[in-house]
Amino acid sequence: MQHLILRPGPMLVTRPFRPEPDDLGGRLNEVDVTGRAHEFLFEFITIQAGTTLGDVFRLMEASPLLQKFYRQDFAEELCAEARKGPFDARVQDQAAHEVIEFLELYQHWGFDTSTNEYSGTQRLNLHGIGQELSEDAPNEGRKKGERIEWSVSLTPLRELLPLPIRVNAEVRITEDDANTKAYMREIRRVRHPDVTLGQVIHGLLWELSFHGGPHEQQEVSEGLKRQVAEIDAGTAELVSGDDVFEPLDRPGCDALFDDIGGRSTREIATAIRDIDDDENAAAWLNRAFDGKVVVKAQFRDRTGREFRKAFRAAAR
Repeated sequence: MQHLILRPGPMLVTRPFRPEPDDLGGRLNEVDVTGRAHEFLFEFITIQAGTTLGDVFRLMEASPLLQKFYRQDFAEELCAEARKGPFDARVQDQAAHEVIEFLELYQHWGFDTSTNEYSGTQRLNLHGIGQELSEDAPNEGRKKGERIEWSVSLTPLRELLPLPIRVNAEVRITEDDANTKAYMREIRRVRHPDVTLGQVIHGLLWELSFHGGPHEQQEVSEGLKRQVAEIDAGTAELVSGDDVFEPLDRPGCDALFDDIGGRSTREIATAIRDIDDDENAAAWLNRAFDGKVVVKAQFRDRTGREFRKAFRAAAR
């Protein structure tokens, strides 16, 4: 067995767990495998401090087959952009709390407590981590001493190249059963430090190419800026949330209720999410809406979890 180490430069070395026969000192040998990194995609890896995103792209240049393996993630287009070298595209008046200090690969798993099944355990996610705050940042929901997590999916690649990359071994696990009150909320944290070279590269490229290659990302970014400008100018055609969700929530309301008491279907759907899993849903809704909402007789014995399941099933 062996372990990989990615060092700034870049240099990818493999360190066997058993000494080679010619290692008279009894120490583990290290072998430079930078030029054939594609052979080690499934090996566990450690990323040394100071290794940057630019180093990863230089590794892909030194072992060009990697670009073929990750073709679906626009690897060749991103490598071509990386060859142009880094630049700092930040505006001069950028606030200190908006500066990204390093890029972090992290793990987020789903766990369905009704089936005991995990999901999303293979892909590493990527975000930027800001500097430690010297004062509270209420608009970002962070206090002094904390850090802000930033999406980087539309940040120009060349701006990110000088940033160090780190792997967070702590895994956030969230409820994956959509019928529970705790759906998508964190239910526990564990540690899972073993990641492979293939996972690291894929996690980086997945986020960096989420909107396509550099050209497609620029088009998306410009489109979003135009939309913001139209909203600021008051020329955008806006649609209310109730209008968007009404067709989605209507089937459940029709199937499970005799009367929704003049409330919008969105109000009903939002309220249903707040019922405790083991609480009687009809009784809870009766209290919440002062007796003006009437659940159909066949659903009056359902718990919150069972009621949500029936509500969602009606929309299928």
